[in-house]
Amino acid sequence: MTVVQCYINGKYYENLPDPNELPAVVRKMVDAGISINSNYASKLEKPDKPNQLATQLGNKTECGLLGFVEYLGGNYTSTRDSHPTNTFVHVYTFNSGRKSMSTCIRHPTIPGALRLFTKGASEMVLNKCKYIMIGDKVKDFTHSDFNDINKNVIEPMASEGLRTICVAYKDFVPPEHKKYDYEQVLKGDLNWDEDEANLNNGLTCICICGIQDPVRPEVPEAIRKCKSAGIVVRMVTGDNVNTARSIARSCGIIGANDDFLVLEGKEFNERVKDEHGEVSQERVDQIWPKLRVLARSSPQDKYVLVKHIISSKLNPNREVVAVTGD
Repeated sequence: MTVVQCYINGKYYENLPDPNELPAVVRKMVDAGISINSNYASKLEKPDKPNQLATQLGNKTECGLLGFVEYLGGNYTSTRDSHPTNTFVHVYTFNSGRKSMSTCIRHPTIPGALRLFTKGASEMVLNKCKYIMIGDKVKDFTHSDFNDINKNVIEPMASEGLRTICVAYKDFVPPEHKKYDYEQVLKGDLNWDEDEANLNNGLTCICICGIQDPVRPEVPEAIRKCKSAGIVVRMVTGDNVNTARSIARSCGIIGANDDFLVLEGKEFNERVKDEHGEVSQERVDQIWPKLRVLARSSPQDKYVLVKHIISSKLNPNREVVAVTGD
């Protein structure tokens, strides 16, 4: 995976910018926000020969972001060495519910202060941002700004099949050190478990990365063989719906003349549940035959879909379902 587009320093780059165009303070914040707030098992192994790509070890999305850090002239290994995991104040690991990961460290320059880094699904993290970093300034980020970036940055990236990740941060400072609106006053110990929603709100956006997740050459042919054998292939993913639709097209899961459904997990749940909030077999039967892509979904959505396709009696021969995933 490779970062091929980005929104940074208030500008959308459809091709990566010259690192020298970007202020050093922005590049440094990208380095910290990605290097520290990722699993330290994710890393890049230098190639043995020139002109070869680095080997990505660990989480491939994080490896793509670490490659972006290096492209901008950062050094994720050095940054991590300066912030060993045993110095972390708190970590919110990634899960399918929050679709983000956050790591809190001691503030590098303000005594007694904390800095929280967050990265995750772009539209979800960006929706929690109240500010945006441009150069050495932090500016207000309005709902109108969110709509503008969602329409003119995230959607175009996703429609090209890019996985979009937003990187953000938030500072917590003692009352005597508070200077700016974007800093939250730190009063005593933070309740990390009970106050997660508030602590991860009012963030400052650092950048949005568009990561190319290339389809392996053998995949379209494998999908074609499945279809010729009478197998229907469906994609169930946590990705943005536009990203998922684009990848499904490039794989051959959906074609230009196919009669198909592409749904997000939220709409899927609304359509399959009855007035009591229970999943209805009859309602699932109205959807699954045409459903080809289920995006922004949870593991529970996958379970509901598989269970009710197996239980369906629409066809004389009951469906056989095979599921794969990580």
